[in-house]
Amino acid sequence: MKVRQSLLKFVSPQTPVDERLRTAQAELSAPLPPEDRVTVFFILSHDADPGVAAAARKSFEECPAHTFCDALDKKLDPAVIKAIVRSRGGNDAVLIMAALNPWTDDDTLKILAETGPEEVIDLFAEDAARLLRKPFILEAIRKNPLASPGLIASLESLIANAPPRPAAESNAPPDPAVESLKGRDEGAGAAKKPVADETNLYKLVSEMSVGNKVKLALTGGKAARELLVKESNKLVAVAVLKNPRITEDEVQRLSSAKGVAEDILRIIGRNKEWLKNYSIKLNMVTNAKTPLAISIKLMDQLLENDLSKLAKSKNVPSVVSSTARRKLESKKDH
Repeated sequence: MKVRQSLLKFVSPQTPVDERLRTAQAELSAPLPPEDRVTVFFILSHDADPGVAAAARKSFEECPAHTFCDALDKKLDPAVIKAIVRSRGGNDAVLIMAALNPWTDDDTLKILAETGPEEVIDLFAEDAARLLRKPFILEAIRKNPLASPGLIASLESLIANAPPRPAAESNAPPDPAVESLKGRDEGAGAAKKPVADETNLYKLVSEMSVGNKVKLALTGGKAARELLVKESNKLVAVAVLKNPRITEDEVQRLSSAKGVAEDILRIIGRNKEWLKNYSIKLNMVTNAKTPLAISIKLMDQLLENDLSKLAKSKNVPSVVSSTARRKLESKKDH
């Protein structure tokens, strides 16, 4: 793989072993940008010195999900992208960012299409031009158990009837609008940046492609998340919940919001970590938009006082209030 001149001092075999080891252990005097950090760790993980290689592999594996997401928003060597996908195969945000990266190679795209989550499949489905350029993606989607027969049929029809389109490889620099809205003011010690007002933010987002909205939903700051979670496009709104920087407070507010999409509530209801928060759990049951199967399941974990309120409430579905009454009666019988 090609290595930028500025990174050679960190990874070159001519660099003293102790310096390479310090780099592999992330003991740098100044932090590298995420894309350079993961690249350096990847290269050093193949170092001739076993100690350097082991330390670099450990540092690579311990990179937070948001570091990988930020790195995948930049130009990366295809081998590094593949290593990230292998390392974080269970993290939807990382997989989505890999699917969106224009430097992801065909072999990794095939893996993503065959094994990725529904959001990755939907991203591929949104990009008709790429499906036309790379028909193996549809072949791979056919093997993904999460791909519905209806979606596959619609993609087959789309490809069969689509006029030829020019290849639109996106080797262009990142969208300035996306860059300006990144959440770099959310880290400890990060430099504060002025936040665009709501009108300008809305205008910037409204002019983005679906792909760039998804990128921003996965990597953007709080203001961007609050706007994008309201998007009518399910792919964009759901991506906000997969942003590694989203806070429990944000999830708590979403779980109680009257206008929140059912898909958002369904994802919250599947997240065991978020549901450890009692307020989120209670919000989910009292939110009339929550799918009934989730509400009723969560009622078993509510306090008797809250069940009593639900039993009398006119603001929840009748099934929820009647179930609350039955549970209260059952408790009295025992």
